[in-house]
Amino acid sequence: MFLLCSCCGKKSNTVVNVVADERHAQTRSSQKSVHILDTPATNKKDERTPWRYRLFGRPLKRQSVTTSADKTTRSKQKAKKPWWWCKKSCRVSPAPEGQSLKEQCHSSPQRDMVVVVFKGGKEEETLLNADKKFQVLPKNVGEDAVSSTNTLRHQQIKCLGFPNPAQICYLNSCLQSLLTLENFVKAFSCQEQVWSLIPEASLLRLFMDIRGSQLSNDTLYKIRLLIAFKEAVSLWAPEFQDLHQKDAHEFLTSVLDQMRCLSPQLQMRAASMGRVYSCPVEDNMVFKIQKTRTCKSCGVGSTKEEEFTNLSLDLVAEHGTVEQMLQDYLMETELEYNCECGATKSGLCLSFVTLPRVLVLHLKRFRFTQSFQLIKVHDPIVLFRELVVSSNQGGSCYSLVSTISHIGLTARSGHYICDGVDPHVGQDDPTDRWFTYNDAQVTERSGESVCDQRQKNAYILFYKRHVRGKLSSVHCHMDTEVKHIVETCGRERDTQHKQ
Repeated sequence: MFLLCSCCGKKSNTVVNVVADERHAQTRSSQKSVHILDTPATNKKDERTPWRYRLFGRPLKRQSVTTSADKTTRSKQKAKKPWWWCKKSCRVSPAPEGQSLKEQCHSSPQRDMVVVVFKGGKEEETLLNADKKFQVLPKNVGEDAVSSTNTLRHQQIKCLGFPNPAQICYLNSCLQSLLTLENFVKAFSCQEQVWSLIPEASLLRLFMDIRGSQLSNDTLYKIRLLIAFKEAVSLWAPEFQDLHQKDAHEFLTSVLDQMRCLSPQLQMRAASMGRVYSCPVEDNMVFKIQKTRTCKSCGVGSTKEEEFTNLSLDLVAEHGTVEQMLQDYLMETELEYNCECGATKSGLCLSFVTLPRVLVLHLKRFRFTQSFQLIKVHDPIVLFRELVVSSNQGGSCYSLVSTISHIGLTARSGHYICDGVDPHVGQDDPTDRWFTYNDAQVTERSGESVCDQRQKNAYILFYKRHVRGKLSSVHCHMDTEVKHIVETCGRERDTQHKQ
């Protein structure tokens, strides 16, 4: 039977369970819940009927009648759910059973939804479609990977710079050029067991520590290393103790000389360990120049060999090339010399006895006037990527790998920057990737743009010799006439040396 609520007079959806006596126990079960269908809406309007039912009618689906006890049980079960139960909302679940056939038909495979699921720290892409099959995503997923790689590379490039706390741009540019020389740095790294045990070799330890800190973004740590390196150089060269601007060529020469001076002590230490120490400066940068003096009157002469780590070249006016400057350096010059025959004039001719793996050329952009004033020479030069050098043992081809430039109008003021090829790419890479090191700022560029923009400011050039039988991918830009002149001068010096 149905009961009417005393408050509203509506039909109660709860069925009253009738308790029968023992005689009717066989026909009815005690306290049993029965499910019934809701009666359809009548034509008579009920003011207390919900508005959604009055507009659209009652739903036709079957509903179960729940008691207050069932509601209490469900609320308790919901309260017992743990705090991490919300994670299940991120999981992929199948479509609900109540989804209509029309909705399933409109879920075309071209508009499938991509759901990202995180399991064990790994990102997985799950594709939901009607057939539950994985298909190729129309989205270009590779673009995100490329952009993340470019972002990481950009962050690494920014870390390659060195801070400049107090006018040490000359130090930063010299260090960047030396670190560009990959074989030079590897030679120190392979012999760490030798120089790490010598207290006097603090200069080498600091140099390798600076190399190891290149990818670090700790500015204070880099500043401490740079100041310590400067103090180590100042122990043997007191002119670099103050915080004033210094000449980059003088600093570079002092650093290379001090590294060479440690060679005898390191060789003795290596011998006691049963090893052999080879100085990286001597193996990569030292070369010999032969000076031949010939009397203009009697023809009697003398020869002398000297070792160098770099050459200082005079600038050639009106866009002179490096080859022309090198040719002028080796050209015969007159020399005042009192010969035994009574003559006072002799000729001095220079020639390469050996060629280094790395040829360092210093361009004389600073000179003194007749009134002993130091000025800067702004004559532009033509920088070619390739350089052919002749010697008494034959010729070699070199490629430009680094430059140190002085940016400024006067000799008393200005700023040093470094341009260097990416040492992790190599000279045969077709991308021709270079870096410009402006203290802490590092930008990426090409070697061609460096040669075009550093014509008026190039100060120190670093050329790396090619492996015999292997040329660079960058074509040699030297004029045929310049090559012919260099080779002719080399053959003439070889002939004079044999005579």
